[in-house]
Amino acid sequence: MDTTTTALGVLTGIRVLDFTERIQGPYGTQMLGDLGAEVIKVERVSTLTPDGRPDDRYPAPGTQPTLYTAMFLSANRNKKSITLNLKAPEGVDVAHRLVAGSDVVYENFRPGVMDRLGLGYADCAALNPSIVYCSASGYGPDGPYARKPGQDVLAQALGGFGAVNATGGRPTPVGMSVTDVMGGMNGGIAVLAALYHRLNTGEGQHVQVSLLNSAIAAQSEPAVQYLNGDAGEPVRDTPTQGHPYIPPPYGFYATSDGHIALSCGHQVPQLCRVIGLPDLSKDPRFDSQRARERNREQFERIVEDALRRRTTAEWLPLMAAEELFAAPVHGFTQAFTDPQVTHGRMVTTVDSPIGPLRLVSPGFTLTRTPATIRTAPPSHGQHTEQILTGAGYTTEQIAALRDRGVI
Repeated sequence: MDTTTTALGVLTGIRVLDFTERIQGPYGTQMLGDLGAEVIKVERVSTLTPDGRPDDRYPAPGTQPTLYTAMFLSANRNKKSITLNLKAPEGVDVAHRLVAGSDVVYENFRPGVMDRLGLGYADCAALNPSIVYCSASGYGPDGPYARKPGQDVLAQALGGFGAVNATGGRPTPVGMSVTDVMGGMNGGIAVLAALYHRLNTGEGQHVQVSLLNSAIAAQSEPAVQYLNGDAGEPVRDTPTQGHPYIPPPYGFYATSDGHIALSCGHQVPQLCRVIGLPDLSKDPRFDSQRARERNREQFERIVEDALRRRTTAEWLPLMAAEELFAAPVHGFTQAFTDPQVTHGRMVTTVDSPIGPLRLVSPGFTLTRTPATIRTAPPSHGQHTEQILTGAGYTTEQIAALRDRGVI
């Protein structure tokens, strides 16, 4: 079902100039686009990176199911695309003209790159004092890591994600670009706050967001326990353990045909009755949270052995009758056909030059100014002439810029 809409979002009338690549920056600008902003994605003229690799949009042959990468498709809807050679003085002049007519500049180059191009915050604020300028980086604008390359898995490693996700002592990264997405969310939220400040004062400002800070901020709950308690380093000792500091039963447990998620630390007697072991909760080894924490491996093995006697589908209604906190553990096939996910319209189908695309919908709703997917990710340079014409360039000037390799 095509659930796209032409309804206006709350940011209708806001123009965002998007100098971003990969996921952290594009995800942040995509959020603004979902809310109605006009997002102009500035892309290099060549579709190869400076070291000769295909850029974010184009996959290596045979590695992706569509013409574009999943990474590009996941973070670039609701955008227009202009190609611009920022190493050419004329290209920077074009960018300056676009900055003067924009509300937000959003970039995620390493600190210092935009300054060297003549497009840093000071340059843009001189052209447009009310500009909201967001810099998204690996580690922030200064400090000992500022000039180091930053990627999601590195931020996960430095920020402790490997520890809270470890099993049996082996650090394990989360199987998605979690700090990229959190960095994009943090950047989008910060830009909204800066736009609200500008609405009240007329003042622009410089917003900073980083992968590492986002990794730390995302772990506030276990981090606060570590910083203020005597829990020590977060460690997950067993495959079923869902949280380094929460006693069992809390995690994913095997059944006869799959797995079931349990969060029943306050419902242990009820759980034990359901699985046919009513006396287990009275066992001195397991009769309190501290006791179950001390004897986690034994408790979880006994519970899982009992759960293996039935299928997940057989256990769920029995647990629901006792109002236990339980859910099936889904893969993507099950998740995207789950009736609640379907009811929430979490997949939007949108037309594109490469055929219908199924994209993940925004994760929130607004009753009066909805966040929507209006357009598919753009093709390379799809809106170059439209954007330049809107910026006051004539047809002849645009042709000359193209001839000189500026666009």
